[in-house]
Amino acid sequence: MRLGQGTIYLMIAEVMFILSGWVIHIGSKKILGISEYGTFGILLSLLTLYRIFLATGVNRAVSRYISRDPSQAGSIKHQALKLQIALGIGFCIVVWVAAPALARLWHDDAFIGYIRLTGFFLPVFGIYSVYRGTLNGFTLFGREARVSIIYSLLKIALVFILIFIFSYWWGDALYGAVGGYLAAIIGATILARALCPTMKVRKGAAAFPITRIVRFAFPVVLFSFIISLIQYLDLYFVRAMVQEDPGLATGYYTCAQQFARIPYMLLYALSLTIFPKIAAGTAAGDNDEIVAGMIGQALRGGLLLVLPIAALIGGGAQPLIGWIYGADSIAGGGALQVLIFGQTLLALLMVLATIIMAQGRPWISFLIMSGTLLLDGGLNYLLIPTYNINGAAIATTLAAGAGMICAGLVVYRRFHVLLPPLSTVKIVFASTIVFISVSLIQPEGWLIPPIYLLLFSGYILLLLLFREIDKDDWRMLQSLLYKNQKP
Repeated sequence: MRLGQGTIYLMIAEVMFILSGWVIHIGSKKILGISEYGTFGILLSLLTLYRIFLATGVNRAVSRYISRDPSQAGSIKHQALKLQIALGIGFCIVVWVAAPALARLWHDDAFIGYIRLTGFFLPVFGIYSVYRGTLNGFTLFGREARVSIIYSLLKIALVFILIFIFSYWWGDALYGAVGGYLAAIIGATILARALCPTMKVRKGAAAFPITRIVRFAFPVVLFSFIISLIQYLDLYFVRAMVQEDPGLATGYYTCAQQFARIPYMLLYALSLTIFPKIAAGTAAGDNDEIVAGMIGQALRGGLLLVLPIAALIGGGAQPLIGWIYGADSIAGGGALQVLIFGQTLLALLMVLATIIMAQGRPWISFLIMSGTLLLDGGLNYLLIPTYNINGAAIATTLAAGAGMICAGLVVYRRFHVLLPPLSTVKIVFASTIVFISVSLIQPEGWLIPPIYLLLFSGYILLLLLFREIDKDDWRMLQSLLYKNQKP
């Protein structure tokens, strides 16, 4: 399959994955109610962390090594499966043992059963990631996309079916919600295995060194896991520290988080695009001015895209949450007004940390992200008792801002470039106009899409008047969508 065609298939799969998440979030909130939805949000965050921990690094390692030497594909897959099954079962046991302590931390013994059920995802996620990596390594992008799309559809169907079944027969819909995810990933794993090419381990040949998979996967997993943990740490603190009705507060904050992660999802593609370019440029000994130009262009393009979106969401936070999640969720709007900018800063931090990793300094990125995580935890501990869920949003915003400044200083010291000052001023000014406009208008219901579209068009028009947007910017925005799929 041609790379362009495969990219389109995987893009469709990624869109389906994101949309399925939104459908499940919105539908489950309406069925479960705001308090149980908050509990479900915590459980889904655990599943995300499991996926990052067991899927991200090994998936890429399997894809990379199979694409380099298809003749060893059978051995590579076999060794990766052994690794993932061992890790999955081991961490599943850890989750079972840790469940009572987490339930006490989150003030609800019901968490014990829910958390233990999530533990079964670990070995299944691990196996699933190996088969996905195998399909990617053989450049079978159409099959890989088919697996991802069917998984997304299975999630939607099975989550809601099992919610109703468990609610009717056992009176606990959350077991059905989590069970739906588990059933979907099992089905997707079976499908992925069936679609993989037949591979045999060559007799007498030395087994592919499992240490090579570990060495490649470890830094990728470590980085991805920490930045994902930062995204959810404030939610965990809200559940643990809010004294008055923590379930309700968790529900409000889960609603806010779902919107606030949009900038991160948008800039994730940018991190994938810029990493190989910076890595290749520094490895080849290119002039620092060339690499600096790429960095400045990428950061400016990212800010150009996400800041007006953050302004639209932040300015109309309460009616937006109320429209999507229902009137009983409006209380999460105050946290969203702050958190959307915190997650925007975190997204920029992720891009900067990726640039540092591409220079061959992964441990610098690790230290910055670890410091950000610790600061986030400390600020949540200090601010939540006074400011409730708004304190969690403030804590994440301050921590992400501090981490972004540190990463920015490291990048600037090496390449003497960050965001172009004049461009930054123009983008921030135009986004501020958007924020003020939507704050004054406060559109509600079905007026939200046309008014948001009109304001975003006004943002583009302002930048055109400022002569800030040119053909290079359209190419940059296109590159955020058409990601390089070479393993």
